[in-house]
Amino acid sequence: MRILALMHSEHHRMNVGWALEEIGHEVYHLNELDERLVDEAVRHFKPDMTFGMGWDLLQNQTELLPRLLRKYNLFHLYFAEEDWLHYDWWSKFYVTTIPTHFVLSRSKRCVPNYTQMGIQADFFDVASNPSFHRPLEPDPQYQCEVSVVVNGQFLHDIYRRKSLADLVYPLFNAPFDTRIRGNDWETELPRHIGIEANPAMLYGNLPYYETPKVHNSSKINISVQTVEDQLSSRTYDILASGGFLLTSDTPGVREILKPGINCEVSNSPEETIEKIHYYLLHEDQRKAIARKGQEFASTEGSYQTRFARIWPRIEQEVNRYYGR
Repeated sequence: MRILALMHSEHHRMNVGWALEEIGHEVYHLNELDERLVDEAVRHFKPDMTFGMGWDLLQNQTELLPRLLRKYNLFHLYFAEEDWLHYDWWSKFYVTTIPTHFVLSRSKRCVPNYTQMGIQADFFDVASNPSFHRPLEPDPQYQCEVSVVVNGQFLHDIYRRKSLADLVYPLFNAPFDTRIRGNDWETELPRHIGIEANPAMLYGNLPYYETPKVHNSSKINISVQTVEDQLSSRTYDILASGGFLLTSDTPGVREILKPGINCEVSNSPEETIEKIHYYLLHEDQRKAIARKGQEFASTEGSYQTRFARIWPRIEQEVNRYYGR
């Protein structure tokens, strides 16, 4: 199918857009939502559908986007990757504002909400793109013992606070070569949590295209979980890269992964420090677990695998929409 991708974010393009191309679709990315550019894309590319996701920069243009979709009568598929946590204030608003014909929701509990609104929907979780996140030789500029790549996002009182407290805060005074990359660590952490990070550990923001290098160059990669019943997309990034993953011990993690086999988990600051010590000393076990994690992420945990399974239903809805 020919897909007009409304994905400005590098994260979305290099995972979802790339995976759609690999399973045989033609994908045309718009850099901005401009009527002239859309007109040219529709005239020359002749898309079968538009694809939007999350709260990407292009999805935020909720005044222009509905008018353009109606003008060209385009089938619109929306990947609600922010469900369930942000369903009430974002996903629900989006589908009632933007003409949406099919929703992929990463929350099973949200699927009935869309169908009750008369919108076709199905469960679809985030995943990895193993063609981008893949094993690489360690990069000297990123080599360290422990790596954390995550934005703080300390404002919301959700499970993420416990995950940060269990996995990241104990590193501030630990004797490891730890490098933390992301927003909010210098200013927002003291403001909302009342503690300060070790400034020697803060390495600023990281371009997304560099993340495979970081995950391959760190002996241990920490992945924070935002809620207890889902896996963060960063978790899949680390696994697909072949990095050793240490994450929170949640029902969502245990439903999909196998602690001690393809990842490792912690439920307290003390357990985090203990496991980092252990796996830094036991390289063979660490590498064996990382290999198993990479095997999962590059097969069952990949966007390529998951899109191939659900696409027949999407294609059926597209054909029905156009009366084919």
